[in-house]
Amino acid sequence: MPVFFLSTETYDDFDTRILEVRNVFNMTAKEGRKKSVRVLVAVGNGKGAAGFAIGKATERMDAFRKAKNRAVHYLHYIERYEDHTIFHDISLTFKRTHIKMKKQPRGYGLHCHRAIITICRLIGIKDMYAKVSGSLNMLNLTRGLFHALSRQETHQQLADKKGLHVVEFREECGPLPIVVASPQGALRKDPEPEDEVPDIKLDWEEVKAAQGMKRSVWSGLKRAAT
Repeated sequence: MPVFFLSTETYDDFDTRILEVRNVFNMTAKEGRKKSVRVLVAVGNGKGAAGFAIGKATERMDAFRKAKNRAVHYLHYIERYEDHTIFHDISLTFKRTHIKMKKQPRGYGLHCHRAIITICRLIGIKDMYAKVSGSLNMLNLTRGLFHALSRQETHQQLADKKGLHVVEFREECGPLPIVVASPQGALRKDPEPEDEVPDIKLDWEEVKAAQGMKRSVWSGLKRAAT
C-alpha cells in the first residue's frame, strides 16, 4: 500500500513512541563542529494506521516535536488478519537488515525485537513472531518493517490474482481446510504450479530455539553435592 498524505485530520487517537535518540555532529564554516539531536519516532492509532519520521533540532524536545508532526502527516495503512496478526509469513532484506516474520494465532503475543514490538502495538498487531539478523540500524529496521507490512497481500487479493480459492489450515479444525477467500471473477480450473508456490516458511528450528523449546528438560538443574 502506498503512503498517503493527511492534512485536515485530527490525531487525538494516535499514540507516539520514540524509537531512537542520537546526537549528531555537523561541521560548519562559521561555527565548526555543531551538535544537534536526531529523534526517530513512530505513531499509530492501533487500528492499522501508522507512520514514522525523523526530527532534527538543537534541543531534544524540539526534535521530538518535529518528528511527531511529520509522522502523522505521512501514514501507512497496514492490513491485519482478523485485526490481530499479519496475513502471511514475510521474509525481507532491507539494505543489510534481514527480517523474518511469522503469522501467529490469537493469544500468542509479540515475540520480536523491542522496536518491532513497539511498532506492532502502534499498528494494532497483537500476535507475531519476528527475527532480525544482520545490521540492527534502527532507521533501516523501521523502514524495512513498514515496507514489508504495507505490501502484504490479503487473502482476497491473492484469490483474485490467482483465480483460485484460498484455504487455511487451523489447529482446531485438524486436516480439514477452511476457505478464507474466493475469487470475485471466474474460477480457474488448473491448479497452481508447484514451482510458483512461494516458499516463505521460517526455519522452525530458529523459532523453537527462540521460544526455548529446544532446551533440555535438565537445563538449569545443578548436580547435588556428593
